Amino acid sequence: MRKLFLSVVALFAVVGFAAASNVEVKGPHICCKQCVNVVGKILEKVEGVSNVNADVKSRTVTFTAKDSAAAKAGFKALVDGGFFGTATEDGKAIALDVATPAKAKAQDVVVVKDVHVCCGLCQKAVNGIFKDAKVSYEGTGAQRTVRIEGANLEPAAVIQALRKGGFNGKIE
Repeated sequence: MRKLFLSVVALFAVVGFAAASNVEVKGPHICCKQCVNVVGKILEKVEGVSNVNADVKSRTVTFTAKDSAAAKAGFKALVDGGFFGTATEDGKAIALDVATPAKAKAQDVVVVKDVHVCCGLCQKAVNGIFKDAKVSYEGTGAQRTVRIEGANLEPAAVIQALRKGGFNGKIE
């Protein structure tokens, strides 16, 4: 009986280990230790995610996911946390349905909520994306509202520019 129990435990350990996957998210804006801490805080709340590492130099987040659902949930948590990039699970792309505003009439002000802007370097990066506009920030903490004022700003283009820079948010 003891051998059977140990065999079953060993089988579950092997199956559980085999199901774990390595997730890599490339391109999110990670500029400092504070950004690294924010990534860790976001992913520690996702069930089935462990071994989180965020690298400033390579702008890459890696973590272990217990299964594909946890891998996708971890990636979604980062996107919802104001980061953006491309993700793979054991080398295969993770598809995530991310809302992009429909093409709309150009505006002089576009407001984007829930953008990861935790420090002055994050602000400098966002300001660099919108060099010809006035950019201001509202709120405190790691996620802020970004107000972009300029001529002929198209909301979908603003979101795409932020995503290209490793940021994400929602048009207000």
